[in-house]
Amino acid sequence: MLRFSFFRQADNIIQRNRESKVQTVVKHLEEQVPGIKFDRVDRDGDAEVRIAFDHEHPYGKTWSRVGREAEKVNSDQPTMNLSDVRHESGEIHEASKEYGDIMHEFFHTLGMLHEHQHPDREFDISVTGASSNLYHNLELMELPAVVKDMEDEEWSENDVKDNIVRQYNRGTIGAYSPPDMASCMK
Repeated sequence: MLRFSFFRQADNIIQRNRESKVQTVVKHLEEQVPGIKFDRVDRDGDAEVRIAFDHEHPYGKTWSRVGREAEKVNSDQPTMNLSDVRHESGEIHEASKEYGDIMHEFFHTLGMLHEHQHPDREFDISVTGASSNLYHNLELMELPAVVKDMEDEEWSENDVKDNIVRQYNRGTIGAYSPPDMASCMK
């Protein structure tokens, strides 16, 4: 069981709406993945997963620590950021980008890596042209949402190489299955 908190909770309708959407996705995750259980706690110091909604975080708007990396983060810091979760009330739909983003970041928390960086992927991703046009020159093979995130967050060339282009070294990632480009981890 992993405990999660909403980092530095604010008691307002915006926060409650975002929390509700995240909790809906967490419930779906628990229903769909055997053996996965999350428990919400109120104190950040009691949580392994601390979820922020910080538009100004230096790591960007939407990210998560991968697997046990979160254990190395001080309890006064978030381990996940979901600032793109909209604050409007209402249901969150499984086919929405918002739902996919939350699920993607929770799978990172569980230790999942990007499928597009799989050591056995059957395509190349390359950066061509000047770095000032990096976002438009990146061939992402069906990853249009990634381009938008990179533009919004002004990723550096190194960010793009580390998070998109570079393939994982099969000697450092342990056991893995064949690439699944239909996964929410692409």
